[in-house]
Amino acid sequence: MLIKLAVTIGLFLAGAQAQQASNCEYQSLKCGSVLLAAPYTYTEAQLIAAINDTLSIPAVSTAQVSTTLFHCTDILGSITGNAFCFAGCDIKLGTRNDQCIM
Repeated sequence: MLIKLAVTIGLFLAGAQAQQASNCEYQSLKCGSVLLAAPYTYTEAQLIAAINDTLSIPAVSTAQVSTTLFHCTDILGSITGNAFCFAGCDIKLGTRNDQCIM
C-alpha cells in the first residue's frame, strides 16, 4: 500500500513538472497559434473553453482561435481569453507579449 502511494505521488509530481515546462509564462499574452504549437501543449478545446469563459469575447469559430490573444494567469499554465484580434494576432518572438494587429 505504501509503495503504491509512493509510486502514485512520484508519477503525479513527474507529470506536474512536465506540464509546467510546457505552459505559457505567468502574466504573458500569447496568440492562440503560439499556444497550439510546440513547446506548448494546449489543445483547441482548452483555448475555446478559455474564450467561452471570457464574456467580452464573442463566440469564435475554430479557425479564429489562432487569432485570439490569451492571458496566462498563473504559474500552473491557466489561461483566459484576452481579446479576439480582428486584424490578426502579431507574434513577438523573443518577448513575453504578443499583441493584436491594429
